[in-house]
Amino acid sequence: MDDVRSGADFTDLSRRYAERGDLRRAALAAWAADVHVLEELLWENGLDQAPEPLLQLAAIGDSIAEAIGAVATQPRGAVTVRSIVEAARGAMVTTFDESVHGLLTGRLADLAHLDDALPALPGDAASPAGDRLGAHSADELVHELRVAAADCSAIADQLAAEGERDAAARLGDQADSASFEAYLVQAAVDAGDHELVTVDLRWDLAAARSARSGLVRDDLVAVLGTAEQQQLRAAMEPVR
Repeated sequence: MDDVRSGADFTDLSRRYAERGDLRRAALAAWAADVHVLEELLWENGLDQAPEPLLQLAAIGDSIAEAIGAVATQPRGAVTVRSIVEAARGAMVTTFDESVHGLLTGRLADLAHLDDALPALPGDAASPAGDRLGAHSADELVHELRVAAADCSAIADQLAAEGERDAAARLGDQADSASFEAYLVQAAVDAGDHELVTVDLRWDLAAARSARSGLVRDDLVAVLGTAEQQQLRAAMEPVR
């Protein structure tokens, strides 16, 4: 399943962040890997048969968020980046019945690359939202990206009709990238991630995938969990 690869890719991304000293994103990417492993397990055990899979995932997310709330109360000097991820991981696992604990933990990646890393202070890192939005609001950025996607797609169609296949393909990729970024920003805001941290993580992961394969649309879709993939495909400009 795509989630298997996405979980491993997020782990690789976490290691790259850690190697360059970006410990905050390293921890977030490690947690994203855990979430993808969880979604994979849920999907294997019948999530797709639920009447509203996204609502069920949201309910599970609420339970996990409540369970890890205590992590934030620990004294800053008493925790490391790894211990924060491990605490969140433990809360996630114990949200479920004990019968699946071993199955879930057995799939989670090693966190050795986070050993002895101290968490960054709140003001140490640049704001992902500020870097991405500039003077725009999130709604304005989403609108502009969707307009850009439609424009690129229309020009690509015209170029293809004129026999300019390579140029049309490049414009089609740009349309997909704009649609993808718009989706990520909207999904982040809808999930309460107003700092757009998840946008940065998923964008970086998509960039790494596309650089390896060159299959832009497929790799953009594969970055997302199974429950979101259909939504992204529906948001992209049609392939003609």
